[in-house]
Amino acid sequence: MRNLLVGMFMLLTAVSANAVNLAFKFEVNSSGNSMYACNAGLKKVQATDRVCYDRAKLDQGELTSCTPNVACSTGDNCNCVCTGGGLGNTAISNEGNSRLDFYRASVANWTDNGEVATGITSVYKEAGDSSFNSIYALSEMFGKQLTSLEFNFGSERYGTEYFVDICFRATQIEYDYNSSLNWTIKGGVTVTDLGDLDNDDFTYDGALNEVLSGETYQSLAGLEVKGSVFCKDKAGTTVNLGTFSGYDSFTAGQLKTLISTSTGSDLKGCYFRYSFKESNTAGITSIRKWKKQKAKVCTYSSVNEPLN
Repeated sequence: MRNLLVGMFMLLTAVSANAVNLAFKFEVNSSGNSMYACNAGLKKVQATDRVCYDRAKLDQGELTSCTPNVACSTGDNCNCVCTGGGLGNTAISNEGNSRLDFYRASVANWTDNGEVATGITSVYKEAGDSSFNSIYALSEMFGKQLTSLEFNFGSERYGTEYFVDICFRATQIEYDYNSSLNWTIKGGVTVTDLGDLDNDDFTYDGALNEVLSGETYQSLAGLEVKGSVFCKDKAGTTVNLGTFSGYDSFTAGQLKTLISTSTGSDLKGCYFRYSFKESNTAGITSIRKWKKQKAKVCTYSSVNEPLN
């Protein structure tokens, strides 16, 4: 028995003598992407001509230009409706016209995914006369976010221009093997004309669904849109993404693709700019309708990897 115990002790001692262990530590970095509306701007392109039409001839189904006559003698254009100018004034006047186009927004500090917005305030901006009146400068807009936005246009003629920016923060993870990255970047918009229920813009089909009838904001304004995107890599260098098309028209409700590009750069961030222009600026039809029109604009922005 004693010999057996001695043998077992020697065996255990031999096993322990060959044991090995290791304590090893490592790090984990986690950082996702963030995308949010971050800026908006508005300007009013002032008319360089005056538009007049004969209201008396509308009963005859004619939309006819006319020349105002202050004396309004018999047989002259005594029912001539004109844009611009004051009492008896035939000169072009755009005084205060920009102030009738404005937008409201709710803005806040940027917050991370899933976090409640902080520092929420309301913003009221009138249209710029020759340049866009925006909420933020480029240097500060990535630190802000828009939680709501509404444009209102009361100027007497179409020709207003406006934009919305969508910011993208790329993951903070750095990739040394840039050649294997392939970010796909796409952007587009839809515009849905809503009309105004108070003005009976809707009829009903056989299933009692509301159907928009009559003229719409998009068609009346000759709304056109263009898109662009600007990016930088983690070194702070501007990424060349090529050029994009100019303003273009599109069908109501259509998803209009404006941006489609890709890059292998290790992105730090980008911003998408969706620009809108009321192109109906000439002739009698450029007079903004009194009957209120409504439209809902949706922007769609995506930055994905890998490219399939």
